[in-house]
Amino acid sequence: MEINILIHGNSDGFNSDFMQYINNELKAIGKECYGFDFDYITNGTEPSVGYEDELSKLRGIIEGFERKGYDKINLIGKSLGGTICLNREISNDPAVQKIVIIGFPFILGFPVDLALLKVKPVVAKPGAEDMYIKVFNTLDANKIKIIQGRDDLLGSNVVLSKLFRRLNTKPEIFYIKNASHGFKPINDTSTFEDNMEKITELLKVIL
Repeated sequence: MEINILIHGNSDGFNSDFMQYINNELKAIGKECYGFDFDYITNGTEPSVGYEDELSKLRGIIEGFERKGYDKINLIGKSLGGTICLNREISNDPAVQKIVIIGFPFILGFPVDLALLKVKPVVAKPGAEDMYIKVFNTLDANKIKIIQGRDDLLGSNVVLSKLFRRLNTKPEIFYIKNASHGFKPINDTSTFEDNMEKITELLKVIL
């Protein structure tokens, strides 16, 4: 059996318009989906240090589906939710088939340093590239797919291309033109709805 686990980003939970759009589009083509909120969303607090609480919760959800007989598990994470999946135990789990990161917040480093978002303009965490090289070298990178706004200030195509040139095994990446980190357009050549449609069309191909 197959399940798609949807993992929200830093600021909004599963009930956000972004996550619900993806959830509804996948369900419309017969994909079984499961979404949830990390405790910091329901408690109105901040993510745990090193995201240990969030990792523990995600591992528990994955293990719960495995006990129910699900042997094909896809993880679809927005921004922070995607980087939380970059964990050796999760990535190398035989039941985990694909990890899709929608909006990879690369320059915030690993684990993601949310404090940098308060700096304007947002600056890169020192050594972010080297951090991610070490991370990706411990993972089954063939499982990892990235959907990225070409104009994402947290990880543009220029920045990510530089990282990927240094990786032995490269995750597959799909760029969406005229899209920011939140996939909002930066000019009037496309709309947010256009970009969301492109995301879901890519997911239909990837999954």
